[in-house]
Amino acid sequence: MAGRTSAGQSGFSAIFTSGPGNFARHPDRCQPEILCAQQPRSTEFANPYALDWRPDVRTVVVSHLYADPGNRAKLKVIAGLGVQVAAMVPDRWITREGVEQSTSTGEDGGVQIVPVPTRGYAGEPGQLLWNAKLSRRLLTQLKPDLVHIEEELWTQPAALGLRMARRLGVPGVLAVSDSLPRSYTIAQRLRRERSLRQAAGVIGSNSLALNLAMKRRPSTPHVVIPQLGITPPDRPTREPHTELALGFVGRLVPERGLDLLFRACVGLAGKWSLTVIGTGPSQEELEGLAQRLGIAARISWLGALPRQAVDAVWGRLDCLVLPSRTTERWVMTEGRAAIHAMAHGVAVVGTDSGALPEILGDAGRIVPEEDVTSLTATLQALYADRSECERLGSAGRRRVQEEFSDAAIARKMLAFWRTLITATA
Repeated sequence: MAGRTSAGQSGFSAIFTSGPGNFARHPDRCQPEILCAQQPRSTEFANPYALDWRPDVRTVVVSHLYADPGNRAKLKVIAGLGVQVAAMVPDRWITREGVEQSTSTGEDGGVQIVPVPTRGYAGEPGQLLWNAKLSRRLLTQLKPDLVHIEEELWTQPAALGLRMARRLGVPGVLAVSDSLPRSYTIAQRLRRERSLRQAAGVIGSNSLALNLAMKRRPSTPHVVIPQLGITPPDRPTREPHTELALGFVGRLVPERGLDLLFRACVGLAGKWSLTVIGTGPSQEELEGLAQRLGIAARISWLGALPRQAVDAVWGRLDCLVLPSRTTERWVMTEGRAAIHAMAHGVAVVGTDSGALPEILGDAGRIVPEEDVTSLTATLQALYADRSECERLGSAGRRRVQEEFSDAAIARKMLAFWRTLITATA
């Protein structure tokens, strides 16, 4: 198969340098200080996800996402399933606090991290320009069986990765997330069409993204696989309480629909409370609305919280409500709050905005967008029958384990990769 050397080893064992900062920053002369370290790559690495090591597939993943170590769990699971994984990533990334960080070179849980010099603002990864000369050299030396690109169709790294996959004679897979039509420059439109022609397979993070990408080329192999998974807790804890404890997690902007939830809560009979996690430009207006509706005393505003702090709140909630509304520029695409809530056994009620119905499946309740009456009725039914909250919570945990856990996503992705590799062998 393409990608093997005469000695039966891939270029994976000879590419990685000894530490960060090994790449020059000149856009035309970006080369590693040490390009070939001849030590063979050990197959005995510390990997908490390891199941069985069989180096039968060698994959290079091209994506800005995995510059952030917090996003690499899926790749670590894939490595544990017997795949040699190298992640080509930008040399810089932006933390959630807006701080620019340099990407370190080396192995992380069985995944080799290979930073590539880039030009542009790291906070807008779609606009980053990756050093093409070095990228081509790295991909040639890595000798993968497959190149997996998690960038949008119109971006430079997507085009670069697919062009190199074609040159190496291996499948190039595109994983896309754009879920709404957008305007393109002429260059972006041409790049998008060329990328679709060259892709051996396409993965959509949700059905909206996949349908948008495949509209012009429906015959290309394709599948829906969420981009990032989570690791569900073993035993989520629940704190006893008497009222119906509702929660909202998200940015405080009109698209998220917290105003609709306030209006729906006005019609609830019985004792209830609402915990709001998040900040945003609409907070002052929403606080004023709560005062005018006479429900301010029942609302706790926790502000923006780190993930661990949010996890501590789930045990106090019966139901997460996501009353999102679609606009011309925004639609619910990932539903990370919904997935985390289900993983902790919390029932979820959402609107039919974007990918929410697809995420919840039969493990949640869906109401029409902007329909306050239906939202009130759904929440009132949960108040009247708390066992339904528990049933939905249990169903949500099962759904996350089967569809949205790192392990489930990794196995689906590996199965798709194997199909494409077999088809081009």
